[in-house]
Amino acid sequence: MAGTAFARMLTESVTESVTESVTEVRYAFGATPEADEGVLVVPVADPDAWYVEGTHERPVTAQWALLAVLRRHRREGRWPAQAAFHS
Repeated sequence: MAGTAFARMLTESVTESVTESVTEVRYAFGATPEADEGVLVVPVADPDAWYVEGTHERPVTAQWALLAVLRRHRREGRWPAQAAFHS
């Protein structure tokens, strides 16, 4: 299945480094850079425990946005301000 997803950081002051006081990073996500399908919340201590704020659903666009965010985080060592996924 082909698709596209984008993520924009909502959490302030964590693009350079995440301090111990930051417990989660939050991203607006959607199928376009401007879309706001929801808020992706990624717990810093356990990224696998991610969720979409206000719902128990895990939409595919959120999963793709998470994948893009985590790839950049693991590669660059910091949480990206933006990320994009294209398949």
